[in-house]
Amino acid sequence: MTEKIKIIKADGREDFFSEKKFENSLKRAGASIQEINEVKEKIKKELRNGISTEEIYRKAFSFLKKKNKPVAGRYSLKTALMELGPTGYPFEQIIGRILKKQGYQVSYPEKVKGSCVSHEIDVVAEKGKEKIMVEAKFHNQYGFRTDLKTALYVKARFDDIKKSGFNRCWLPTNTKFSKDAIKYANCARIELLGWNWPKGRGIEVLIEETKLHPITAITSLSSGEKRELLNKNVVVCQDLIDNPRILIETGINKNKGDKILKEIKELIRIN
Repeated sequence: MTEKIKIIKADGREDFFSEKKFENSLKRAGASIQEINEVKEKIKKELRNGISTEEIYRKAFSFLKKKNKPVAGRYSLKTALMELGPTGYPFEQIIGRILKKQGYQVSYPEKVKGSCVSHEIDVVAEKGKEKIMVEAKFHNQYGFRTDLKTALYVKARFDDIKKSGFNRCWLPTNTKFSKDAIKYANCARIELLGWNWPKGRGIEVLIEETKLHPITAITSLSSGEKRELLNKNVVVCQDLIDNPRILIETGINKNKGDKILKEIKELIRIN
């Protein structure tokens, strides 16, 4: 019955509600079988033709937040990444730290001299003979896809700075890519990293593997507290595990701070 319900995706396209896809998203977040069944039953009762994927997400997130905050935090990862804005700086930091976990030396140079002009590069990563230009693209608009124009722009910049020793070009984003962007990147040898891309190795998978979840995924923090922490350059949950005193400095009392740290440890699945 639910398979025949028409939903509106974030980019405005219509699709049919897939109970299987919805169930898989809950499984990836670590929800138990009981939690999955409870959420599914709740959502099924509220499905109607024309309901948006955003509304379905909000209803599921609200339910999970009451039942299991760490699961809710993992389920909200795409939204949490968008909440890192409005600037792209925190997202660039996460990309840099993912590369560090992979053994690269990472720097955030202000400018790199090219053959024609100087370029502001988001991240430079080096390991052995590899030297990667990383041009991170952050977006906080639902339904946005990083498109062909962006891929063309990044390739042009890469070609201009090759003489500085760069031999790999990486375009990470927190969104999905358009089909033309993927087609061009495969041809032009631009390495893409985005939501669910490459298949099975998208940014959501790397964040989970490296335990570099953004602080915006912590459900116990208010929007104001998240913003204040980001202003202090606290970007990922691990930063608060390493230095819990930051919570006190942000005006969060010890009782709430302890609850936040407990949620973080369960969110990023550490003992």
